[in-house]
Amino acid sequence: MKKILLLVTILYSFHAFAQTPLKGRDSTIKGPQTFAIVMGISKYKYVRPLAYADKDAQLFKDYLKSPGGGSVKEDNIYTLLNEKANNANFWSKGFQWLKAKKLQQGDRLFIYLAGHGDAIDEDQFFFLNYDCNPQGDKNNYLVAGTIQLFNLKKKIANETVKGVEVFFIMDACRTSELPGGSEGQNFLNTAISEKQAGEVIMLATAAGEASLEDASIGTGHGLFTYYLVDGLNGVADTIGGADRKVTFREIQAYVDKNVPFVAQQRFKRKQDPFFCCTESSEKVISSVDTAYLKRWLEQKKRENRGGGNSFNGIIKTFTAADTLLVETYNRFNTAVNNNRLETAEDYFQQLNRKFPGNPYTLDAKSTLAAEFINAAQQKVDRYLGCSDEGSAKEKQANYQAALNLEKAIASVREDDADFANSLLNRMYFLKASGDFGPNGANGDISVAFQNAYAALRIDPNGAYIQNKLALLHLQNNNKDSALFYADKAVKTAPKWPCALTTLALIQKTTSSNDPKRQPGKNSPFRKVSFGITAGGGLSQSDPTYSGNANSGFTGVASNSASVVDLGLITQINLGGTIFIRPEVTLIFENTSVVFEQRPPTGGQIFTQNVDVKAALINIGLPFIVRFSSKNIAPYISLAPSFSYLISQDNTSSERLPVLKSVFMGSGGLGIDIGLAKAGLYISPELRYTAGFSELKDDASTTSFARALSSLKKNSFSLNVYLRKR
Repeated sequence: MKKILLLVTILYSFHAFAQTPLKGRDSTIKGPQTFAIVMGISKYKYVRPLAYADKDAQLFKDYLKSPGGGSVKEDNIYTLLNEKANNANFWSKGFQWLKAKKLQQGDRLFIYLAGHGDAIDEDQFFFLNYDCNPQGDKNNYLVAGTIQLFNLKKKIANETVKGVEVFFIMDACRTSELPGGSEGQNFLNTAISEKQAGEVIMLATAAGEASLEDASIGTGHGLFTYYLVDGLNGVADTIGGADRKVTFREIQAYVDKNVPFVAQQRFKRKQDPFFCCTESSEKVISSVDTAYLKRWLEQKKRENRGGGNSFNGIIKTFTAADTLLVETYNRFNTAVNNNRLETAEDYFQQLNRKFPGNPYTLDAKSTLAAEFINAAQQKVDRYLGCSDEGSAKEKQANYQAALNLEKAIASVREDDADFANSLLNRMYFLKASGDFGPNGANGDISVAFQNAYAALRIDPNGAYIQNKLALLHLQNNNKDSALFYADKAVKTAPKWPCALTTLALIQKTTSSNDPKRQPGKNSPFRKVSFGITAGGGLSQSDPTYSGNANSGFTGVASNSASVVDLGLITQINLGGTIFIRPEVTLIFENTSVVFEQRPPTGGQIFTQNVDVKAALINIGLPFIVRFSSKNIAPYISLAPSFSYLISQDNTSSERLPVLKSVFMGSGGLGIDIGLAKAGLYISPELRYTAGFSELKDDASTTSFARALSSLKKNSFSLNVYLRKR
């Protein structure tokens, strides 16, 4: 009686499951096997729906299960349709499933994707998952629910290098209504073929074309997939006579003939499929089963294949698993289905402690990681949709989602480091979206900035993180930095409503509340900013010989000597890109005057040098005109200045004393370079300085002074200014 009750309990638990544990490679089959990942999405959460992409995926799956497709077992096909076709289920669970199959040389892997496709540029192209939420701007594909084909190609390369035959088939309806526009569609095919990883490629359309789907195609299908399956079932077996084999060349010829013809004749549209590459022309894709072909020809017009999803299913075969394992696994899935992820994590930990390495435990592990990833993506999508309310509760939920995502990243990293790394931007972003501040539950706002800048390092062109940094700087009352990042986000994603809203908010706050800014102006500069300067160069005196023979000298000249300065500056915006920059600097300079002398008895001229070593205080008032308001911009400066002598070395002061005060003038050419993260400007400037008034002290009666009628100075220097933005 106890055995019967135990059996009933186990059977009941199995039928209560919503998921099956991972199944490895079927060891009873000797030799190569065929596997497939099939995804089809007609119903999108945020993007315009398609009509038949899910049915196309089901049609291709049915082909694989047919004799011509290799009679592939259900366990060897991983299927994601509609709402199940999200990022985590594809990357995390899908490739965990593939890893368990242990693909080897001679195996075949079909990857079939049907849905929307789009591109940012020639290097970044995406298949849109069910939960993709671009919010009107293609830049958001970087963080929305997408399959970046570059990462998928890396996965394909990992298989082809093992000797696995990979067939990549994509029936993507690439409408220009998506944020990438017509330009995005033109990029896609070229990029896919140029990044070939040893696979056979079959795409529904050429660059810039849309993939047709219509109720009149079969029982409602995409034009490409319908004729692809039609040909693979045996209709394409025509070249060189019917040999019951469909080669790559034959299926390409059949699809290339029928798809463009039907598109033009029936729909008045242009659609040219794309196949790659010619070295695969004699590769056998399908073996024709005449009996199945006959049934296909008889039935294809009256088929009525529905959508659905086979990812979740009830276990139909009894396995004598441990009762505790079964019950815990069942409770885990119940918690997941009820969205109680904290409880689900507790059950997974129980499974992992008591049944490590068990298929049920491994499935729970990948499921929990997928749920954590999906939950984090939902938070990101809410932010992209401008729906996050910014309450303390929501911020704390964001931070918790980031912590859970961090666990998921650690979990998937064991099997897929690339996918794990692709999630880091979301993790840092959500951590930066936590509850930070003086009374924040997640800590000081400096922690938020650390995480935000970590995300920015991963996605330097991500408008989502630029916008977040703008909001953080606004919260921290760094209004110039807030304006900088808000403006950058709008330039990066000009069609994203959130970025536009943030910029308007910051402009309004800045213009109305900041007394340092001129009212009603959107100046990117502070009204007043403070900083320091340091520089160095060469100084040269400009002496004029007096002609006084009583001096004992017959001429004068000069040598170059060093000059260095260090000081404080204040930059004041007069309006637009015009500034004044009062500065006070301490200058240490050498001035070398050469006195020529001929002996009374004649002979060779000899010289005496008077090296004037002095320290001065210089007060300048440069007038600056910037050539633009951009973050990096050249400028010119013109400045009158007044110098006061603090000290002169004893030797030169006895021979050639100089005046205490001198008027100077300078001109410079520099460039302002904005350091966004530091909130500073650094400005290197080449400067020429010339004296307007005399250095020579006319009260001096030394022979050196009598030899001079005039003494002025000039210098060339490189100065560097550092000030707050």
